[in-house]
Amino acid sequence: MRLVLCGIAVLLFVQCKKADLMVAMSDVSINNWDEAATIERVNEDTATYYDLNIILHINNHFRNEDIELEVTMTSPDAIRHTERVSLTCNAEWDGVTAHSNDIEIPYRRDARLTAEGTYTFSLRPLQPLTGVEAAGIHFQKR
Repeated sequence: MRLVLCGIAVLLFVQCKKADLMVAMSDVSINNWDEAATIERVNEDTATYYDLNIILHINNHFRNEDIELEVTMTSPDAIRHTERVSLTCNAEWDGVTAHSNDIEIPYRRDARLTAEGTYTFSLRPLQPLTGVEAAGIHFQKR
């Protein structure tokens, strides 16, 4: 019985932490990423502020230090905002045998999703990128 209660407590703790740190990713063409990666975020909390970071899952063919993305956000009430951003990528590799890595790039600070419902985010490189396997956004509660 005690083991079951401990297991339930751990699950509740993990579920609470998952809400605080949410990452949404989308697979992209590994050879030549040139089309939009689309992710969705269901928002129920309109008062919380987030730091938004772009996450790229890369392999050892990724050689870019700077990238330009077109980021489009569509709110639940169909309001669309598009911007072009230049981001610096600092890929650090753990030894010579590393084949893939995740890099997290600061994008927006103190962002608030003000409507309840599903937000859609689209990430599209302005120049084709090689070595990117997936792209997404990390929504980190402030």
